Amino acid sequence: MPMTMRQILAALNHAIPDAGVWWPGDTRFEILVGAILTQNTTWTSVEKVLTKLKDLNLLNPVSLRGGNENLVQEAIRPSGYWRAKASYLASISTWFITNDPAASSFTDAELRRSLLGVRGVGEETADDILLYAYNRGVFIYDAYGRRLLSAAGWGEFSTYKAARLACDDAIRAEELTVREYGLLHGLIVQAGKNARVAGGWDTYWPMVIGS
Repeated sequence: MPMTMRQILAALNHAIPDAGVWWPGDTRFEILVGAILTQNTTWTSVEKVLTKLKDLNLLNPVSLRGGNENLVQEAIRPSGYWRAKASYLASISTWFITNDPAASSFTDAELRRSLLGVRGVGEETADDILLYAYNRGVFIYDAYGRRLLSAAGWGEFSTYKAARLACDDAIRAEELTVREYGLLHGLIVQAGKNARVAGGWDTYWPMVIGS
């Protein structure tokens, strides 16, 4: 019988104290922008871009959607794939202007479905936005999360969708709070980094549950 997600959270929280809830952002829109920018790059690069966008007064949906395309592309260049991401940022800006005022009235499923209809928003990005921008309790089945699930005996999953389909009902049944979901994600990300240093999850996970 695999550990429950609450047991996993407790073990990680003990092994990695003071991790805090992840994903910094001063506004909901900044979190949405960060979720787009962090695709296929490091958070360090994203932080540089967010600072640049703030300096250019582009970190708001109206300015970012209507800003000079070349200026936006140059500002986000450090995040990579800047041409595609500039287009995605315009799309998420339009979505935000249209949907954010009513987002609190959407169910989790409705909000997720709406986000997935935005160009450049896949399942992981949508769930990042749900959790961190709109305070909806969701587990993030990214590469870090899937490696954790494998190490903890929940199964091996090659895709985000496969892991979500297999595990989501069981995780939701544990009724974690939104804060616990955020803390869990931050802990899993840090655990993944620690596992890489330790030589892999096969070495690191026994250290976590034995600590």
